[in-house]
Amino acid sequence: MSAVATRQRHPSSHTSLRQHVRRAAGRDRNPLCRPLDRAYSRLVSGLALTILAAFVVATVAALVMYRAETHSAQQTTRHRHTVTALTTGSAVSDDARSGSAWAHARWTYPAGPGAGSIQVPEGTLVGTAVPVGLNDAGYPVGAPKGTEEILSDAVLVGLGTVAVLGLGAEGAFALRRHQLDRRAEAGWESAWEQVEPRWSGRR
Repeated sequence: MSAVATRQRHPSSHTSLRQHVRRAAGRDRNPLCRPLDRAYSRLVSGLALTILAAFVVATVAALVMYRAETHSAQQTTRHRHTVTALTTGSAVSDDARSGSAWAHARWTYPAGPGAGSIQVPEGTLVGTAVPVGLNDAGYPVGAPKGTEEILSDAVLVGLGTVAVLGLGAEGAFALRRHQLDRRAEAGWESAWEQVEPRWSGRR
């Protein structure tokens, strides 16, 4: 009987989303449509709406990230001042593949003389003049993110949001579908117990 029940599961493979929506809304007049079929159609329609909502949320999250990082970059640019620093130590590379290194240096700024470790090209010698960006207080700050990097971050946030929400929705869908399939099998078992004796001639 289990094989018969398995073949009688929800007809999802040949039912369009539009038909599922009509059935979920109670507009399917097919007399063979069972309450279980309507429940499954509501599940499919709910998944479609959830995926659509996930894309909307991901788009909003990406836009928020893009605007926030753009504003941060503008603020950094507004308060970043380039001065010339003089290295006082040899360049030390922290990653041979990066092509850059760090060196101690000193500089002069209206807020007063300063010194610290700054990023320099690999192989920079002691006494080399290097441009360095300082904030209003005279401390070294990195360059602001470029448009391409900001856009890349926003896209990653959007894709990550879609992935997380989509996987959650798919997991909930699979769990609920399994429950409905179990109900469908139980229903077919019960119906078969009543029909089989008359169909086979057994009494």
